[in-house]
This record gives sequence, structure tokens and C-alpha cells, in this order.
Amino acid sequence: MRKLPPLNAIRAFEAVARRLSFADAGDELGVTATAISHQIRHLEAYLGFQLVERRPRQIALTPAGQELFPKLQTAFDTLGEAFAMLDKDVEQSLVRVTTTYAFAERWLVPRLSDFFDKHGDIRVEVETDDDVLDLRTGRLDLAIRYGPQSAANEEAEILVSDRYIPVSLADQPETGAQNSRLLGYRWRNADMGGPTWEEWFKEAGETFPPDRITRFSDESAAFNALDQGLGLLLSSSVLVDEGLKSGRYRQIQGPELHGFDYCLVLNPLSRNKHGVKIFAEWLRQAAK
Repeated sequence: MRKLPPLNAIRAFEAVARRLSFADAGDELGVTATAISHQIRHLEAYLGFQLVERRPRQIALTPAGQELFPKLQTAFDTLGEAFAMLDKDVEQSLVRVTTTYAFAERWLVPRLSDFFDKHGDIRVEVETDDDVLDLRTGRLDLAIRYGPQSAANEEAEILVSDRYIPVSLADQPETGAQNSRLLGYRWRNADMGGPTWEEWFKEAGETFPPDRITRFSDESAAFNALDQGLGLLLSSSVLVDEGLKSGRYRQIQGPELHGFDYCLVLNPLSRNKHGVKIFAEWLRQAAK
């Protein structure tokens, strides 16, 4: 018979090692941070060595914890796959996707009719959230993340890279950026250093007119303002590509700023599901 530590303690350590937070691990498992801490101490006492180093403002894994974590994560992934197979008929044809509001609205949803025409037997659920959701705990099959690929914590595959260009509605007068009202939005992740109008005017060798910009709390609201003809938007080229091709939008002359990558991330627990493989390959083709 296998001799194993208490399973609750193993689950607690795997969650703590993945999130590097007692509080976040407790939220995931539905218990308090104190209970999680007790479970970790119980496991360390059972094993006879320390797994987690407790610091004043953060925690870190000891060398033993770093060695144990990937093995436990693989074991939990294998268990998850085994239980997912119990619901095989439903799960194989259902794909759960998470991405940002703007990408879903401006890129994914307009293309979904093509997917359904080709694969009408597969159901798709889209979870829009500008926060990075945990695929494992959220029972999500894949994510389309945005940002520098080097910043991804998961194994990420680049779908498409973008640049930032100023656009307006095609039927608006061509007055140039210096004399137009500008639309902007706050980046959810300020550390990412996303392109801004200030940077664009610097690249253009012009003075930035701060009195002409209207800022929004999120990208989707700024796009709605663009569609209402309220001004020029400095936008991801990926998100306005269809609008430029259809003639709805017009690119404003000036510099193009470097953007980031839209990356595909698959949940290891469900990457081999029939629907997930079909949907992921469709995304790759659509992004070309």
C-alpha cells in the first residue's frame, strides 16, 4: 500500500506553490489562509523538512519545495484528466475560452461564424475578463492572452503580434492628429508599458496636446467612443484590421508603435480534448 501524506496537506501545498500566497490558495480551496498555513506545517512535519520559506511580505519555496512542486502539479494534472474523461461525451464537444473584452468583441466574435460553419458539432463558451484567469481552477480549456510573451507564466504560443496605429471613422474629416480629439484608455497592467498618445506624438516629432484627449477606464469603452465618431483612437492593429479592410475605419498618417503578442495558452488538463484541438487549430489558421 502507498504511504502518502494527508491529501488535504498535499492539495494545500500545490495551491500555495502555484500561487505563492496563503490567502489566494485559501480562496481557491475554500478555507482560510491560517488553515492553509497549518496544512503546510503539518506536511513539513510529516516529511521532516521545510517546503515553504515564510518572509515578512511574501513567501517562497525552499529548494525542496521547488523540486516537489512540478511533480505534484503533474500528478494533479493526470488526476484531472482522469476525472474529465468521466464526462467524456459532454466535455469532448465543449470548449471554454477566456480572453479580454476587446479581443473577444473586435476579433474573436466576428470570426466565430466561420468556426461554427466548419465545426457545428462543437460548442463554445467565451469568458471575457481583462484579468488573467487560472485555467485549471476555472475549468477553462484555453486562453488568448495579451502582452509580452516573456511575461507569460504558462507555456504560450504566439498567435499574432501587433503594432499600434491611430485610426478614425472613415467618414470623419481628415484633420490630422494634432487638430483632432483623441481617445485613450488606462492600461489594466501599468507595468506592461503599453503604447500611449504621448509616445506617439514624441515619435511624430510633435507636441502632445493633453487638452484634446478623452480617457476611458478600459479599451472596449474607447472603441465604442471611436464608433460614435468622438475622436481618433490609438489602437492595436489586430483589433482594427477587419474595420480597415471593410472601409469602416481609416488609418491616420504617422508613426506606428510596437505592440505586444496575442498568445494561445492551453490548459494541460484538456489540451487533448477533441474540441480543444479543433478550436486551437482554427485559431492558428484564423490568425495567419
